This record gives sequence, structure tokens and C-alpha cells, in this order.
Amino acid sequence: MKLTKSDEMEKYHSDQAAKYGFIFYTIALLVWSLYDFFVKGDSGWQMVVLLIGCAVYFWTRVVYNRKVNK
Repeated sequence: MKLTKSDEMEKYHSDQAAKYGFIFYTIALLVWSLYDFFVKGDSGWQMVVLLIGCAVYFWTRVVYNRKVNK
């Protein structure tokens, strides 16, 4: 199997898959942590994982956006 450089359509598909995957995990962790918060009174580790994941995502976007705009 040869590795080839991806074209614009493959990049678009990868971007869409990453976007929908991020949205799914964000919503799943948010619902799970809110459920635990209302039932048990504690949001648990899922809220920590959600917040760290969102921070990494948005920080990465800021860094790459600054690299592109320089």
C-alpha cells in the first residue's frame, strides 16, 4: 500500500469526520456529566475530560490561525 498525498476532497472528508467526531464526543460527555450531576450531585471525570478536550481544541485553533496569518 502506497501513501500518497491527499487531495482537496480527501482533506475535506477528513475535516468533516473530525468535526462530527468532536461534536459527538463533546455532546456525549456533556450529557453524561450533566446526568451524573443531577442524579449523583457530582459531575465526575467526564466534565474534566470535556473541558480539557475543548481547551486543547480551541488553543490549537488559535495557534494554527496565528501561524497562517503571520
